[in-house]
Amino acid sequence: VLSTKLGPPNGELRAAMENKTTNWAVASNIAKRIMQPKYSLKEFYDDLKAFPELDLYLLEDPQTAAGISLLTTGSGRSSGDEYQRTVGAFFAIYWLLRVDIDGMDGFCNGVDERWRPLELTDASDKRVVLPEKRIAFRNGAQWDMIRKLLMDAGLVEERKHRSGMFASSPEKTTLVVNESRLVSLLALTAVHDIMKMSVLLPQVQEAHAPYRGFSAGDTIGDHDQALAYVMEHFPELLPSFRDLSEEEKRCLMFTQCNLCFNHGWFV
Repeated sequence: VLSTKLGPPNGELRAAMENKTTNWAVASNIAKRIMQPKYSLKEFYDDLKAFPELDLYLLEDPQTAAGISLLTTGSGRSSGDEYQRTVGAFFAIYWLLRVDIDGMDGFCNGVDERWRPLELTDASDKRVVLPEKRIAFRNGAQWDMIRKLLMDAGLVEERKHRSGMFASSPEKTTLVVNESRLVSLLALTAVHDIMKMSVLLPQVQEAHAPYRGFSAGDTIGDHDQALAYVMEHFPELLPSFRDLSEEEKRCLMFTQCNLCFNHGWFV
């Protein structure tokens, strides 16, 4: 049921997301396993299928013959490029949460054909471009500041426990994932750039006009404001946003609509 009994702000978006649901069991499993050593990047990538909005990045342009080309985005890139950039942002989240496992190598160097993080020690290593810079970054990055960033964002929390079975055993501090907050970040990452697909841009409905300088009937050309409009007035068109708790929705609305957080900072 659409908000306020209005028509959809964009018919293509409504048609693409009709009857689509987010697989929250898989999304929660990502959050549970992302800091486990055996949870591979390949498994993580496969699990991203839980978010149906990722399919929007690969919509075909209705103005072209089926299968011939992907639509051009507002950024000037193809939708395939935007999909890859979004996956890159997901991968950055994966690696940054694993800096104490294999995240440093994965974030700096990428992976091999078996999805295993590359370890570089030789500045002439031919497996990657600019190996010397990658090695320098890995050795010189302020990884402690990244950990602090994750904690300040509420994505991870410190948990103290005793290292032995006795009350006198020394306490040990470990980092654990805040699962609900991480799931919300994954949901935001899935939808954050969908409005770069110009075919999905919404029109302002009369009941909401004026909206941030746009009049009724105007197509919102700015992709961040376009997404903000849908999140505010038509959340049912974004399954991965719609089903979040009200608290997490407010957090996402702040980062997307007020702060204008740029996931490209992760890539």
